[in-house]
Amino acid sequence: MTSESNITPVIKIDHVWKYFDELPALQDVSLNVYPGQRVVIIGPSGSGKSTLLRSINRLEEIDQGIIEVEGVDVHSREHDINRIRQNLGMVFQQFNLFPHKTVLQNLTMAPIKLRNTPRMEAEERALTLLKKVGISDKANVYPAMLSGGQQQRVAIARALAMKPDIMLFDEPTSALDPEMVGEVLDVMVNLAEEGMTMICVTHEMGFARTVADRVIFMDKGQIVEAGSPDDIFNNPHHPRLKQFLNQIL
Repeated sequence: MTSESNITPVIKIDHVWKYFDELPALQDVSLNVYPGQRVVIIGPSGSGKSTLLRSINRLEEIDQGIIEVEGVDVHSREHDINRIRQNLGMVFQQFNLFPHKTVLQNLTMAPIKLRNTPRMEAEERALTLLKKVGISDKANVYPAMLSGGQQQRVAIARALAMKPDIMLFDEPTSALDPEMVGEVLDVMVNLAEEGMTMICVTHEMGFARTVADRVIFMDKGQIVEAGSPDDIFNNPHHPRLKQFLNQIL
């Protein structure tokens, strides 16, 4: 997806600052994300990646600047953030599934309660999504009976059950054993191929190379360099990005 001026961004981040006490976690960050674009954010731990992602659905409050999602100022008290979040699927490092509910119940609860979806329709969609993420046989089991990779695939399906326009992924594979990472990344690759607008914070450089339209490198709360995967990985300009890539590749 190109970012020509005649296309309206679905997410607009404009000169955003965020402090934790005196420490700036985000420093004058600006970023546009366009419909169908797949943006992957990389950088060292503590660089502000997750803080930026969590600011998009107001899980973190910002101190200065504007974040708009589909033209709505997310941090304005005039708008119902829960309504905005219905179009922003979020997948976390930890799976955050309800342990006392079955997989099917985990997927149907929000559509039924928040979107007033009839139960039968919600269950049909849930079963379709479980098939999509490769665990259609797990509908009636509880999260504790699943592997970490399976739980994260349930978490992705649960986010998709709300029919979001945009998916946010906050290091979705970082809590997984190495052999489970691939099964989660495969689901995300399929989503990307279907044209879902995605922003993903990840340490998986192979995923960034394969899936991203645009890669953002952050350090010390700032966007240091941004470009295509080819530009970022094969022709980095900023010394800090070169140093980072030399350490991890």
